[in-house]
Amino acid sequence: MSFDELDVAIVDAVRSAPRASWRSLGEVLGVDPATVSRRWARMESEGAAWVTAHPSGSATPACALVEVDCTAGRSADVARSLAEDTQAATVKVTSGARDVLMLAQAPDLDALSDYLLNLVGRFPAIARIRSHVVTRSTLEASRWREGALNPEQKRRLGSHTGLRSEDADVLDDCDTRILRALHLDGRMSFARLAQRAGVGPVSVRRRLSRMREAGLITFRCDVSRRLSARSVAAVYFGSLDVQDLRAAEERMRALPGVRASTFVAGPFNVIVDASLRSTAEVHDLEWRMGQELPELRVQDRSVVLNMTKLLGRVLDKEGRSIRSVPLVPEEGGQR
Repeated sequence: MSFDELDVAIVDAVRSAPRASWRSLGEVLGVDPATVSRRWARMESEGAAWVTAHPSGSATPACALVEVDCTAGRSADVARSLAEDTQAATVKVTSGARDVLMLAQAPDLDALSDYLLNLVGRFPAIARIRSHVVTRSTLEASRWREGALNPEQKRRLGSHTGLRSEDADVLDDCDTRILRALHLDGRMSFARLAQRAGVGPVSVRRRLSRMREAGLITFRCDVSRRLSARSVAAVYFGSLDVQDLRAAEERMRALPGVRASTFVAGPFNVIVDASLRSTAEVHDLEWRMGQELPELRVQDRSVVLNMTKLLGRVLDKEGRSIRSVPLVPEEGGQR
């Protein structure tokens, strides 16, 4: 498939308003809604673009970034095996001091610990792991944009952010069924969501509105490497003094190419994910981080050689979504 600027603009519009109607998106883009719908359907059917949802705020599961060392020549095999686990939300084969980097998640810290402590025993090709428990997500990938929209289009689409109240309601069983369906297709209609959740469309609309307002659910749109001008992924491992952590958040968000950043507990306390145009930009961004955040000490960096799984979506070599391993499994289906 070939993609043009309109395809990229449609993706950025969906990122800004993941569940907006095609009519609304078409009006903002100045394009016939049927054209927007047709082009999105083409990208989605080819696995080039997709919308998913994940729990957030007070519903966020316990997470850890896990460095995995493998026996020689087995990195790709380990990554593909890990990708089948619900707990392995994202799996990357990387260069540098770790063979595989995984984002692991579980409902709570005890369940996460059980999963991580059994990894080496389950996979003989895993030599050892080093886990870094996530303490705070300072920049979520759901905020990432390709820069295809002008300021007026951005203003009209807006950017929905939940209140993220610390005492917000938790997800009940019906909410969880809705979230599970939206992980498979973030733009699923209210009628189909109602069938999946076993309640009426009005109830689904009300529940989803409550979850979004409370910050219990986050939508994001991801794309294949061919659809992005930034097809090189890099990960930076660094440290900040504790008193500098919060002050660094806003400046981290302003750095070009930074897709996500996370505070973790471990020998590094900051891990930054970046989307770059070429490998030559790996050190360019590190230099920029040094200029904007001189207190950040980058101690290691890796280039992603293969993105095997991205937030529950198994990918092919081109980074296209080929199937889903749900982050929120059916009852009794936790692996």
